[in-house]
Amino acid sequence: MRRIRFVSGLVAAALLVAACGGTTGGTSGSCSKTYKVGMVTDVGKLSDKSFNFDAYEGVKAAQADSSLCVKGAAIESNSEDDYAKNLQTFLDQKYDMIIAVGAKLGDAATKAASANPNVKFAIIDYAPKTAPPNMVGLTFREDQPGFLAGAVAGLVTKTNVVGAVAGLEVVPPVVRYVQGYENGAKYTNPKVKALHIYQPESGAKDFNDPDWGKQQGLTFIGQGADVLFGVGGSTGNGGLIAAKEQGKMCVGVDVDQYITYPEIKGCFITSAVKLEHNAVKTAIANMVHNTWKTGVIEGSVANDGVGIAPYHDFDSKISATAKAKIDEVKKKLKDGSLSTGVTA
Repeated sequence: MRRIRFVSGLVAAALLVAACGGTTGGTSGSCSKTYKVGMVTDVGKLSDKSFNFDAYEGVKAAQADSSLCVKGAAIESNSEDDYAKNLQTFLDQKYDMIIAVGAKLGDAATKAASANPNVKFAIIDYAPKTAPPNMVGLTFREDQPGFLAGAVAGLVTKTNVVGAVAGLEVVPPVVRYVQGYENGAKYTNPKVKALHIYQPESGAKDFNDPDWGKQQGLTFIGQGADVLFGVGGSTGNGGLIAAKEQGKMCVGVDVDQYITYPEIKGCFITSAVKLEHNAVKTAIANMVHNTWKTGVIEGSVANDGVGIAPYHDFDSKISATAKAKIDEVKKKLKDGSLSTGVTA
């Protein structure tokens, strides 16, 4: 399978929920052709403040770029049974490109792409084993931002106990985040005890059960954790809420959640980020400019496709020595002299 360099440095626009039957954005009147781009979410929904949210930011960024002449829309899935149906809705409406968000849409998206060779397909967090020419997988080295965020947690914890409240263990990116986080915390602080839990599969509540996530976060806090990593949409957000309410520190996921989740911004020491919006806009631009590439586009520290968010309110509370250590870790990950130890 071919892997293609991830292109970074593109700017995201503000979120507009454009669901089927809802609002779609406009395009420049000078466009000779308007490219219709549809996005199908996983059950985590656009309101997750992280994964699905950031993917649609890429559609919005493309729509805001007058040189691309894109009109975007999104359909939110309520269950796995919706995947094929929602993809077909955009096919029936003659969309030029469809973006599937999440590995669980892999089979449905691959089947739809194979059956519709004139429509471009991109899928996030999924590397097709045999990608049809009209399909590209947008993947990320989640273990690397997880490792960096864990390295921060290991340096700031006062109790030497950190926790991760995660989504489904069957989703490899979730596992890479968690394992990277734990290994990073132990790298900067060998005394750290790392706790984690994965959400049981529950259908419609997969990645969308903040009450369960909050309870797990409270349990970890009861076991001494003073830094919680929320790794799994609204479910992980529940763990962050527990940290905020109990006066503990937290780590966001996928995006800078200090920005996207202002209600609890006071607990964020950083966020482990992967620039989905950049990858999505790049794929859309490749479609528009007829520079389409099949295979897999992977974001890593080496090409600035992943990283960590600023320390924000904790900037003055994290020592210069600790910040220098994190910069060193990032440099070593980038040049390959340090491994996260994650093989998932």
